[in-house]
Amino acid sequence: MAQEQHTREFERKQAQLLQAERMAAMAKLAAGVAHEINNPAGVLMMKLKFLLSIAEAEGLSERAVSTLNVAVEQTARIEGIVENLLGFCRPTDVTPRRCDVNQICAAALAPMQQRLQPSGPPLIWQPGSDPLLVEADANELERALIHLVNNAICAAGPEGRVTVTTGTSDADITLAVADNGPGIPDDFRERIFDPFFTTRPVGEGTGLGLAITYGIVQKFGGCIDVATVRQQGTTMTVRLPAVGPAR
Repeated sequence: MAQEQHTREFERKQAQLLQAERMAAMAKLAAGVAHEINNPAGVLMMKLKFLLSIAEAEGLSERAVSTLNVAVEQTARIEGIVENLLGFCRPTDVTPRRCDVNQICAAALAPMQQRLQPSGPPLIWQPGSDPLLVEADANELERALIHLVNNAICAAGPEGRVTVTTGTSDADITLAVADNGPGIPDDFRERIFDPFFTTRPVGEGTGLGLAITYGIVQKFGGCIDVATVRQQGTTMTVRLPAVGPAR
């Protein structure tokens, strides 16, 4: 039994190492793509705003002005996607501090629960015993949690359910986000943390949320385990090293 547990742990660590190497390669590629898009998008935005500034003087029709405004909105969306991609690629300058995972969940989940009522899926929080201390940046972890919950909400759909659970496992603090959606197809499992990979319809997601989340968790020495069963749901469990109480 001990040998089987050791083998499973070794395979899990090996999978995490391969995923980390894959993410590093993807980040390098994504950074190059982002920089190539950033400059022409900036020039395009500048030209569009110039056209809007002279629209009245040039006698442009309301239809033409409306079209220019749509173009500005969509160019701004491109710039936002590029900014998110660059945020995924370049490490942020943060100072890890001891923080309580339960407090982070309380801050992030309360407004999300209010936003989902009454038409969204139930968002259930099952906190573990306090304190659940990790060495990390609270804002970054909250950002990661929000990405995971939003992803689960989309998977569950309005008739589904999303459950967030915190606790401990061995020397780790765990934060699990579970949905009862359709699950992840086998051929997608190795790609879910890749930048721009998404199963949502065009225009409803950039495919950066899980990639950013993985980078945040990895930054603080953690990992994300994925358990999924077709037509039953998916659970993504963040594992972070536990630390003792602040002195």
